[in-house]
Amino acid sequence: MNTLHLLLGLSLIVLPVIIIEGLRKKASWVKPTVLATAIISWVMLLPAGINYIVSYAPKKAIIKAGTSPWIHSILMETKEHWGILIPVIVTVAAGLVYSGKAKESERWWILTIVLSIAMAILGFIIFNGSRI
Repeated sequence: MNTLHLLLGLSLIVLPVIIIEGLRKKASWVKPTVLATAIISWVMLLPAGINYIVSYAPKKAIIKAGTSPWIHSILMETKEHWGILIPVIVTVAAGLVYSGKAKESERWWILTIVLSIAMAILGFIIFNGSRI
């Protein structure tokens, strides 16, 4: 599940970049890519939830007992809440594309990229925090 979570997360960085370029070129493949990206954003909640329940529980105990308990208290809590927002943001962006407001969707795709990168960085810190 960790690998699936990582791959889906990376796709939510790469696909919006591709979508923005496609929107600027008015490419015919954009709408199916937008739809796939929206679906991926919602599907990602499944491995994320499984990872949290199965894999993160022992790491959480290690982090909270270690020298950096703030890693869970601040970073993981932030990651959990932002993670729930990403599918909503992607769905809004996709809806804008499908309703003919492609230009307006660009900000939402950029927000998706920024939040997805932030999530990756937080995940890296949290993962390494369980090793401290």
